Amino acid sequence: MKILLSIILLSLSTLSLADDQKKNNMMMFSMFTNPAGQDMKEMEAFLLRSANDNEERGYNRCGVYKHRRVGSSRSAYIYCYFNDYNQWAKIEDIRDSEGGTAVNKQMFSDHTDHLLGMAESNLKPDPKYVLLVRATFGSYLTGNERSQKAKQFFDYYENSFGGCNLMEHLWGPEIGYYTVCGFENYKEFAKAMEIFNQSDILEQKLDILEHSDEILIRVDN
Repeated sequence: MKILLSIILLSLSTLSLADDQKKNNMMMFSMFTNPAGQDMKEMEAFLLRSANDNEERGYNRCGVYKHRRVGSSRSAYIYCYFNDYNQWAKIEDIRDSEGGTAVNKQMFSDHTDHLLGMAESNLKPDPKYVLLVRATFGSYLTGNERSQKAKQFFDYYENSFGGCNLMEHLWGPEIGYYTVCGFENYKEFAKAMEIFNQSDILEQKLDILEHSDEILIRVDN
């Protein structure tokens, strides 16, 4: 009987691990710009509060990163994982039920939200630094062709850093693809770039329309 019970518990444990792997299929990715003249710490505090509020509303996990090197010097980002549209709908209904107040001060100069699908999920949670690579592809490509080109482009980063995420457009202001690779120090970054620079990426026809890179650093409480 004890052996049978142990087998059942082991089976339930295995099922739980499998279920965990099915989570975080989607992401709300929000981009912010700090207003000119405002201390960046003010917006950091606002974004950390927003990330915490989002988790309380029902997102699986949220976090904040800000510009560190290359790219926009006043940018910051919130990411929030969730499972599916049903979960997101419940979160948005909660947000709408909260209402708002006119005395709330806007802490950013501009802001966009991107609803993204997780095409690849290899990133370890909460690295100190991330490389954010944004790319759009030729409008003459079909949706499937764009996704194939994005995956081909992504693979060069995955092979260099050894653990990256690829997110693809579902809803938002652009049909973009976003690669995120983590590292803990610039020595790791340099090692990854040596591998990347030895690849044959320059020989590939990737049909990239727009492309940008930015190094971000995690914002902690």
